[in-house]
Amino acid sequence: MVRIMRLIGFLIVAFVSTSLTAQIGIGGGMSTLFEFGNRRPFVGLNLHVESPRNNDVTFYGRMTYQFKQNGFFDYGVTNAQPINPLGATIQVPIQAAYSINYFIIDGGSRYYLINGFDEGFSLYGGTNVGLIINSASYNDKYKLGNYDQSSYVVDQTYQSYLPEGSRSTFIRLALGFTGGAKYTIPGVGSVYVDLNPYLSLFGIPSKDDFPREIYRQVFFNINVGFRKELYW
Repeated sequence: MVRIMRLIGFLIVAFVSTSLTAQIGIGGGMSTLFEFGNRRPFVGLNLHVESPRNNDVTFYGRMTYQFKQNGFFDYGVTNAQPINPLGATIQVPIQAAYSINYFIIDGGSRYYLINGFDEGFSLYGGTNVGLIINSASYNDKYKLGNYDQSSYVVDQTYQSYLPEGSRSTFIRLALGFTGGAKYTIPGVGSVYVDLNPYLSLFGIPSKDDFPREIYRQVFFNINVGFRKELYW
C-alpha cells in the first residue's frame, strides 16, 4: 500500500510538471467496484488529476485501489454416489477459498455539457483505457457445493489431489467509458460522482496454471469525491 501511494504521488507530480496549461484539477475520494456475476462490491479509494484542453474538454488520469475481497470459486468436481441403489451418480462442485484486490490506472478524455470544467453544475462523459492489476491467491481451504446430503454420499478421495494453494498477479488491459456529474463551488472546489464500465481484453497471470475463474472480465466502478482546481 505504501508503494502504491508513493507511485500515485510521483505520477501526480510528473503530470503537473509536464502540463502545458495554467489550470489543473487534483481530487480523490471513495470508490466501489462491482464485478459481473459477483453480488459483493469491492470498496476502495480513488485519486485523479485532470487537465483542461479547453473549458469543455479535459484529459484525466486516475488511480484506484480496491481493498481485498475473500470468496469461493469452483475449482473442480467430485462424484457423489446415491444411497438409493437405483439412483444415478452426480457431480458436486469443489469450491476453493480465494482473495483478490484491484489496482487500476486509467485515463482518457472527458467532454463537459451544460457548463465547463470549472463552472457550476455539469454532466460529463468520454472513453478511457485502463491498466488493471489484480493480486490474487487461493489456499487449502475447500468446501463442497450444494447437494442433497440425505440422498448422496461424496467420494472423499478428492481431498488427495487438491493443491495446497498459490499466489499470482494478473495484469489486464481494459476499455471503457465514463459518465458522471460534478458541481463546482467557486473558490472552493468541485464535488463529483461518476460511473465507469469496463471490459478487460485479456489477462496475463504471473503463473500459467493459476485459475482464471477468480477474476471477472466485465466490471464497473463508481467514484465519489472532491476535486480542487488550481491556477498559476
